[in-house]
Amino acid sequence: MRRPRGQIESLPGDGWIRLAPGATFARHEDTPLKPSLGDLRKWMNDIRGGVLSLSFGIENELILLALADEFGSNDHGTVGSDYFLREQEWRENHSLERKIDRVKPIIRKLRSKEAADQIVQKLAEYRHLRNLLAHYPCWLEPVNKEGVTKPEDQRTIALKLFIADRQHVWEIDPPQATEWNTLIHFVRVSIENVRREIVGAPLLNVDGSIPG
Repeated sequence: MRRPRGQIESLPGDGWIRLAPGATFARHEDTPLKPSLGDLRKWMNDIRGGVLSLSFGIENELILLALADEFGSNDHGTVGSDYFLREQEWRENHSLERKIDRVKPIIRKLRSKEAADQIVQKLAEYRHLRNLLAHYPCWLEPVNKEGVTKPEDQRTIALKLFIADRQHVWEIDPPQATEWNTLIHFVRVSIENVRREIVGAPLLNVDGSIPG
């Protein structure tokens, strides 16, 4: 779930616990946190690692799509030496924005306006997600037992995980992780299928599998 960031300051470390003014973190052995602090930090590392790992596949497909459009193939054995030079040139340019801009006209040429608009929009969302997870720290906030007045009776019963860019904050819960995974999957399959169409390969199924 996304909300405006407001005046939340960035923490210097990743996975730190943030306390709002007047808030407490009352961890106690009689009230174990589920998931635990360690579990949440590991889950966040898995999300970061998963998105950044899958990003290589997407960025590789962006390069291959542009090459297929220019040379009609991704088969090194059927294209000239210019293919290798162009490929290295584009791989040495690390800007994801430029990789995306390079393929937008190709997508619009080979897809209906509605389909192309959707893919281009999802590419923009993917780029933002990739940069969010690559460059911004996450933090945790305590959820405390309600209705407790005595300090010695206060208990933290859970932790919530968050990440933010300049403008927005996301609570990272299972629905949010699923939404991001769906986005990554859609972008990968959509881009690869445009390339497969150019080179004459069978299109992937919606789930990303190769047709049997």
